[in-house]
Amino acid sequence: MNAALTALGAQPVDLETVRRHFATSVPAMCAAILGRALTDRERTRASVAFQTYHSRRPPAQLIPGTKELLTRLIRSGCSHSVLSLSAHAFLTQHISGLGVASLFLRADGRTGPSSRSKKQPLAKHVKMLRQSIGDRPIVLIGDTVDDIRAAFANHVHPVPYAGGLTHPDVLRRSGVPVAETLAEAAALAVAHAHTA
Repeated sequence: MNAALTALGAQPVDLETVRRHFATSVPAMCAAILGRALTDRERTRASVAFQTYHSRRPPAQLIPGTKELLTRLIRSGCSHSVLSLSAHAFLTQHISGLGVASLFLRADGRTGPSSRSKKQPLAKHVKMLRQSIGDRPIVLIGDTVDDIRAAFANHVHPVPYAGGLTHPDVLRRSGVPVAETLAEAAALAVAHAHTA
């Protein structure tokens, strides 16, 4: 985010500020942090700066214990999928590089223009999942307010996770219990699936 802000002539901010102003689009987040609307030129400049920085940084790693947690859940009868607003080719290459691609029924990333919301991509993702899992409950573990809204819009139960880029206080405003760890998120998801 600081690459985008610097491109706009603004001062860098700390992670706490980013988490309190997180949005699914870089220009929207810059506007929230700066407290003003961006011009078209500024939106383009911020997006290009962020994409350039993002393409050069090393890919994110798994939180320790994640692969083992996913494997345990599969053994208990759960299945997993991934939906991301990142480009599909990047997503599939990334999860393959992490050694977890085989743990997911589906991995769907963006195949068209950038989207500010997961609402429509999630609708398509759920439709495709239904072909594999039938009417079994679907629970979305996500780390943004948009994830929560998209889940509700698609009749999917959300489990907000506090370990992502959205500040937990922001997630708590949704009124949905927020999991502090992935293990807690998985437990809440499984509990909901068993009562659905």
